[in-house]
Amino acid sequence: METGRGVGPKDPVEITLRRVESLTVSELDDIWAVTSRYIDTDRADFEARLRTLPEVGLWQVRDGPLVGLVNFDVYPVSGCGRVTTIIFTSSVVLDERFRGRQLILKTGLRILLRAKLRRPLRPVFWLFDTFSYKSYLLLPRNLREFWPRRDQPTPPGISAFLDQLAQQRYGANWRPETGVASRSGHKRLLPAAAPLDAAALSDPDVRFFDQVNPGHRDGDRLVCLAPLSVANLTGAIARMLRF
Repeated sequence: METGRGVGPKDPVEITLRRVESLTVSELDDIWAVTSRYIDTDRADFEARLRTLPEVGLWQVRDGPLVGLVNFDVYPVSGCGRVTTIIFTSSVVLDERFRGRQLILKTGLRILLRAKLRRPLRPVFWLFDTFSYKSYLLLPRNLREFWPRRDQPTPPGISAFLDQLAQQRYGANWRPETGVASRSGHKRLLPAAAPLDAAALSDPDVRFFDQVNPGHRDGDRLVCLAPLSVANLTGAIARMLRF
């Protein structure tokens, strides 16, 4: 199926959560078609990375093409003196015509609800890495509490927890002194996907991202963490209900 033919930004989009192992060859073709429009990487390497996480959220126009995806894992971790559920997301790609539809937020809340139904009393944190300022902006635009951020340092306890999680996930590629996971293999945004022009850099959060992760153009990833509590998600939920 060819991505992006005969669809528009107002077309209804269905969200499905799938096991990566269940994806068909045709579905992998569709995933690559949308990914290769924004990410400079090798297909074999991309699919190998996709399979390192167990699940994927797919965004597909009803009776139409795939327009985006998010790869994710949900797992327990002992840290900060308690057991915590971690939702880790990666490889987020979305057709630019469907941005602003809160698809990432809606999918994240669906994953969170599923996790809370299984372990209602366990706190949940969102962990992700990004070489795109547009992904980083999901934090200041939707959440009250997240790290790293431009207006205050990361608290020592959170910094230690983030370091623990990043050491487990990135190993030798993790740089705790900068909060960045260095590039691994060939994967980066295509120059036109999220250009850092004067308009973008007029935003202080974008400037912060560019300063703390100067290697983002070459694939270095800023590692981010946020608690997914009701208080922290109030603004995000309000935005979702408007769509």
